Amino acid sequence: MPMMLIRPLLLLLLALLSACAEPRPVGAPPKPSLDSTRRAAGGELVGFLNESGGHSWLGIPYAAPPVGALRWRAPQPAAGWDGVRSAVQAGSPCIQYGSPLGGVGAEGSKQGNEDCLYLNVYAPRLNPAEATSERLPVIVWVHGGSNVIGHAAFYDGSALAARQRAIVVMINYRLGPFGWFAIPGEPTANFGNLDVLAALRWVQANASAFGGDPGKVTVVGESAGATNTLALLITPQARGLLQRAVVQSLGFGFGRRDVAEQAARLAITELLVAQKRAPDAATAERLLAGMTNDDVGGFLRALDPWTVYAAFSKANVDEDRLPTVIQDDVLIRDGDVPTLLADPGTHLDVPLVLGTNRDEPKIFMAFNPQLTRQFAGLPVAIRDDDAYEREARYRALLWKADGVDALAEAIAGKPGAVRNRAPVFTYRWDWDEQGRAYGLLNISRLIGAAHAMEIPFVFGHFDVGPQSDLLFNAENAAGRLALSDRMMAYWAEFARNGDPGTGGRDDLPRWQPWPSAAAPGPRLMIFDTERDGGVRMQDERVSRDLLLQTMQAERLTTDARCEIFRATFRNRRDDWADLAWQRYADGRCRGERLLRRAGG
Repeated sequence: MPMMLIRPLLLLLLALLSACAEPRPVGAPPKPSLDSTRRAAGGELVGFLNESGGHSWLGIPYAAPPVGALRWRAPQPAAGWDGVRSAVQAGSPCIQYGSPLGGVGAEGSKQGNEDCLYLNVYAPRLNPAEATSERLPVIVWVHGGSNVIGHAAFYDGSALAARQRAIVVMINYRLGPFGWFAIPGEPTANFGNLDVLAALRWVQANASAFGGDPGKVTVVGESAGATNTLALLITPQARGLLQRAVVQSLGFGFGRRDVAEQAARLAITELLVAQKRAPDAATAERLLAGMTNDDVGGFLRALDPWTVYAAFSKANVDEDRLPTVIQDDVLIRDGDVPTLLADPGTHLDVPLVLGTNRDEPKIFMAFNPQLTRQFAGLPVAIRDDDAYEREARYRALLWKADGVDALAEAIAGKPGAVRNRAPVFTYRWDWDEQGRAYGLLNISRLIGAAHAMEIPFVFGHFDVGPQSDLLFNAENAAGRLALSDRMMAYWAEFARNGDPGTGGRDDLPRWQPWPSAAAPGPRLMIFDTERDGGVRMQDERVSRDLLLQTMQAERLTTDARCEIFRATFRNRRDDWADLAWQRYADGRCRGERLLRRAGG
């Protein structure tokens, strides 16, 4: 390598390494602001004046700590307090292993606490009298992170609240095996979803104290948070708790109850052996068979939380063992999700936004050594640009086909079907103007419009930790800030009226709903800067069948065509893909549909 390139490459590697290090140190907590004093259900609160010119209240308990006897129980009401509670510091993240993608600690470090059911509230600056008279829309954010990482304080709702005159609420919820565990004797395994419901009940009881309208609550979720938001639509207990929903980059499908129960039994037997209650797995299985539900619950609730978490470590278990949302028909309705959404009687028929990012999988592909050249586990170059773009395109199109178009068509209805009352709006986010880092690594090509990259644009807050300068810089500032301003306007207008319309502005195109008939016409809002076409409506519909046809038409060798199918249809349980694999490429693909692939 030429000497002139060594120094900038080292600087780039150091910058990338810093993105995976501990977050920047947090300074002293802000000073309370007396005009932010509010009376919530538990008592008086005082927040602070934030950098956006509005008020923030952090670390408000919305449920009792789910510890001890309350571990794996439905959340209970939070205790009240005497005097004025200082709400200037966020509550603890829920227990998790650290990850730079979740904003909590170094990779693999032990982070958080079981006592974590807290939320943060952001509002425009209002004095106490104004707060009692205002009725602003309320936006409740459910963070992503595969339901195993993340926390509310990684995000900042102050800019959206101040600029769009809305109340923004960020919530924590139990993660990993504490959020989803089929413990014997409990009616549901979906404790994380019960937490989301408890937070929404808190919003209903307290929104008006902050100037919010409990009749205009919009739940916004991204990735796993989108899964949890979609789950609300088929959760009867959620009725009346929200009036609209935004599902950004729907994370993954729901799990099966029988699989969750089998995974729980296996974990419990392993824990019995690890705690020396049984010498081996066979003995532990016999012991478990003779234990009552109370015996099992007592054993599990007495364990150190990290002992429990280790039984579900991603390094130790296969995909079926990972905690996930379960359609148990107790809390969350069971059945085919598009079919449930097609009938207003089997889901919450509320206005809905569904969307994906154009390059969803690139954030994961970038760290796959089969696709990128790496140094210290970090990408420094793409091995094959054409192959990289092809895999990203098909995987993103499948994400859209399953997470947007199939659901939108079910809700909007087929020709001749009775149309639901509530409209559905869809989008694709295309921004990819990161540029090159130190003139070497093409971040626009490597990451582009990847998963979760749209979140800073929705909130108008671009400080995402040490990696911020690699993504958001002076060169892309003008277009980026203009696009963010437009997105915030649409999201807030949807929260106000259940229709994003023109974002309440005269200079933006009307965001039209998905048409009820499967006919040509604008159905998809594209979000991009003016340099790349701007914000615009276009007609685009993707289905699995259309995706397969396009894939079949690629001018590729048989082996390459089979590999792109494997790379695209990655879910372990996918009956449609299993059948398609048999006939794909005229049946010339050899071996199983899924092969073990490193990373990505």
